[in-house]
Amino acid sequence: MKKTIIIASAFLFCNALISQTAGQKKILFDNTHAETAGSGDWCIDSDLQNMTWYATGQTGSGGSYYHANPQQYPTPTQTAVTSSTAETYWEGALSYLAIDCVNKGYWVETLPYTGNITYGTGNTQDLSHYDIFVADEPNILFSTAQKTALMNFVKNGGSIFMISDHTGSDRNNDGYDSPAIWNDLITNNSVQNNAFGFTFALQNFSDASGTQTSGGNPNVSTLATDSITKGPMGTVSRVKWSNGTCMTMVPSQNNKVKGHVWKNGRGQTDTAVVCVTSQYGCGKVAAIGDSSPPDDGTGNTAGGQISLYNGYTGDVGQNHRDLLMNMMIWLAEPATCTTTAINSITEGNELIMYPNPAHDKVELTFTNNSENSAVLSLLNINGQVVNAVQTHQKNNDKDVFVLDTAPLTAGIYYCKVQANDKMSIKKLVVIK
Repeated sequence: MKKTIIIASAFLFCNALISQTAGQKKILFDNTHAETAGSGDWCIDSDLQNMTWYATGQTGSGGSYYHANPQQYPTPTQTAVTSSTAETYWEGALSYLAIDCVNKGYWVETLPYTGNITYGTGNTQDLSHYDIFVADEPNILFSTAQKTALMNFVKNGGSIFMISDHTGSDRNNDGYDSPAIWNDLITNNSVQNNAFGFTFALQNFSDASGTQTSGGNPNVSTLATDSITKGPMGTVSRVKWSNGTCMTMVPSQNNKVKGHVWKNGRGQTDTAVVCVTSQYGCGKVAAIGDSSPPDDGTGNTAGGQISLYNGYTGDVGQNHRDLLMNMMIWLAEPATCTTTAINSITEGNELIMYPNPAHDKVELTFTNNSENSAVLSLLNINGQVVNAVQTHQKNNDKDVFVLDTAPLTAGIYYCKVQANDKMSIKKLVVIK
């Protein structure tokens, strides 16, 4: 009996760790690119501090190392987080941001250092399972395959939060720092170069002293329609960059690129922008040029070998917190799809699809009050019709389709269901 109780308790505990709600927005924080190297602790939680990052790109783990080694799920479980949960509930310099995200209704995970960035594969942490990918100060170049995955993730409806630091912030001494690494993704990928309409400047500056109650850089957008500086989390009136960089926008490359905060004393033009958003295809990107704002000042200090500072709520009061959460909320909201092949994605309640991602088959239920049966079309990412075996049955106000996905190549598809003038399109991920 005792063994049965232990097994059941372990099952319930593990189930609590991974019991996200259906339809819940999911955020993946990267730790495959030395985000916890050197003086960085850019993770949401780590129960282990037993690894290191080498300049060769290799890693080591064991009792002699002291850098954070975050696992997939933060512990204790996020299902117990409430509005009164302290950010010290988890141990990581990004724990406050993560707790805020959970209280917003999002689900958060880490991609551990043993993971890999993929898209449209059978990887259990494939980007297709998530809505937002966050990388705070990546210190290893993304591989060619990883860059392809990230660009297609955005193109097909995902969001990326790009957090950079200043030039020269090479934490693992491999010759590459975060602004150069982000620029390599933007300008040197196999999908579309310069698709986001901005690049990072290779600068190192501190911009405006500030305290919780005064000072800081007030050069923020005052547009009443700016969802980043005047978003649901709060109004942003000032920021403080502590050894960071900025970005240059090129609207001719992407006319959806927008600046929200600029360097102190500079005009609100296409240069010297410290907070940027853009849209590409069906997805979104957001970027800031300093890792200080999300730092909550708590986490792995390795007995004083790592210094953390509270930029999240300590530098300029709640301004950084409001800025970053406004960005997260904006990233979580679906973009208006602007691919040349598929003009709009209607993610309404009329079309229910399960399972997604799919392996062998997927069932689609479409609400249709018309006497006429609906028609299902399967499209690839270029908007071309793909032949696939399907069965169909109309039950009163429901059209039910079963689509055979077993012969399909792994990747991203779109299911379009139409009845008369009513249409719904949803993204389908096929895995192998």
